[in-house]
Amino acid sequence: MEGAYFYFFFWALWIAATFLMKKTVERTKLAAFSLFMISSASMTVKISPLHMALSFFVLFFSSCYVAVTQRPCGWLRMALSASGLAFAYAAFRLLALFDPVWIWLDGQWMLGWWMALISSLFHRRISARLLCLALGGCQGEVMYAMSIFRMAPGYVLGSFSFLDVLAISASSLLVWESIRFFSLQLEEKRPVRRTRQP
Repeated sequence: MEGAYFYFFFWALWIAATFLMKKTVERTKLAAFSLFMISSASMTVKISPLHMALSFFVLFFSSCYVAVTQRPCGWLRMALSASGLAFAYAAFRLLALFDPVWIWLDGQWMLGWWMALISSLFHRRISARLLCLALGGCQGEVMYAMSIFRMAPGYVLGSFSFLDVLAISASSLLVWESIRFFSLQLEEKRPVRRTRQP
């Protein structure tokens, strides 16, 4: 079922933001963003000559707003890294379309892990990785749609398959960050053995 990963991820994000996070402005924004994404996923708008899911519009412009409000010159680095991720996304989708023999696992999972890996190479902080993932994924979706426009004129930007890939990528990044965090916590709590001096 298309959209299952997307709905699971954003419902889990909304629950975490609403019930587990401290009451801050960021928590309210995150919860509202999750609800906007969930409620607008099934709606489409036509911007001639393309069809676009409303959730794609929400994700792209909210990511652009966050990127622009970063520290000076931070937006430039984010724009460059998101462009690199966009090329990687479009290249993978075109490879899967014209030479699918290379896709030896589920295509969504392979693309999700591929994007998570590339965003991890560009940035160190998890927030920057997720922002790069959203911006680069949206730009890559536009590049892919423009590439196949003549073959598939009814292609919908930000369809459930695209949202599932983003949800898989974001989940992979968050799981990896959680494992790294807990391993660092265990390392700090481990007692240091004293070596005997001769």
